[in-house]
Amino acid sequence: MTPTHSTESPQTITAGDKPKAIGFVRNDVSGLHAPRHALDVQRHANALGYQYVYTIRPPADVDDPIRYALGIAAGLEIRVIVVFDLGHVDCCPALVCDAGFDLETVCPQGTWVRSAQRVPDVETGVA
Repeated sequence: MTPTHSTESPQTITAGDKPKAIGFVRNDVSGLHAPRHALDVQRHANALGYQYVYTIRPPADVDDPIRYALGIAAGLEIRVIVVFDLGHVDCCPALVCDAGFDLETVCPQGTWVRSAQRVPDVETGVA
């Protein structure tokens, strides 16, 4: 008689199998709410099942905070960038998606899928 079901446990997802995500919180956008936004971003990523790596909070003297975040994300081989709201990407999800990353927002909850492969000219290791 052939068994109709398996008694083996289902395959579990390990941290290495989960897509990597980083949070991106701009102090110039979040203001005094930046610490709460950073926590909300991390919680949102974890709730969606991502392997949360880091929260990027660019220094105030960075000319292009979005490009700064994209450079770090590329260097860490990130698939998803999580922000509190679209204000953190200047209300233009294409800035992230065209660079080869998925974008998740906490408020309102939304997902924008990458529209391209990672752009090779995005600098990595931005310091």
